[in-house]
Amino acid sequence: MSREDVGLPARPLDDRTAIVTGGGRGVGAGIAALLARAGARVALVGRSEDSLRTVAGRLPKDTEVIVADLSQPDAPAAVMDTAIRRLGRVNVLVNNAGGENFTASHELTAQEADELWALNGRAPLLLGGKAAAHMASIGGGSIVNISSVIGSERSIANQSLYAATKGGVDAITRSLAAEWGHKGVRVNAVRPAVTRSDMSAAIFADPAIERSLSAQYALGRLGEPEDIAQAVLFFATAASSYVTGQTLSVDGGWISTLVH
Repeated sequence: MSREDVGLPARPLDDRTAIVTGGGRGVGAGIAALLARAGARVALVGRSEDSLRTVAGRLPKDTEVIVADLSQPDAPAAVMDTAIRRLGRVNVLVNNAGGENFTASHELTAQEADELWALNGRAPLLLGGKAAAHMASIGGGSIVNISSVIGSERSIANQSLYAATKGGVDAITRSLAAEWGHKGVRVNAVRPAVTRSDMSAAIFADPAIERSLSAQYALGRLGEPEDIAQAVLFFATAASSYVTGQTLSVDGGWISTLVH
């Protein structure tokens, strides 16, 4: 059965624009690539211009690069202003940029907590709010936040700070959905488990560790950027036009199943 047979266009994001934060590597690069293949003109946001331009070189020539450190207080508003100026409008925002912290809770410092909250929590809140207001002014849009199963569904030692920030992303998702739904702005989130990226490079570099973890997943493997990107594409398109305030776990069955 073809996409046309089920009413899905081959390029469902034609004439749409999208911002992807953390777009210079890993999951963000995978999301940007899929959105571009679906027809969107993409703006990549990140701290490393070299990484962003490497990814942009694999995408259509009209891809934009916006260098910004979203952990800085004024960066979200500046990114949104720049994206609107260059793209003309923003139809889709993917809040993917984020970091981790593996410090034991009794050794955490206030500075560590503030730094991770600024990137993982404050940035998607502020950028999401600015994007929602803009989208409301053009008739609607979609915001997709990248959360984590660690934020709400599974607890791991020495990840209390990371879990707190990602739990906050889930709450931000629901609150923005309630605030902007009547203006046609949908807000949803994707919760990955272990997925191939710079943050998980050590896991994928050790076959024994990868096999051990994969055995805990119902599908028998860890995640790839394309897995997360497909879920983001669903939320970014009309295929999810009646879905908002939801968080979808894309975790290979890690949370919902018990593998013996």
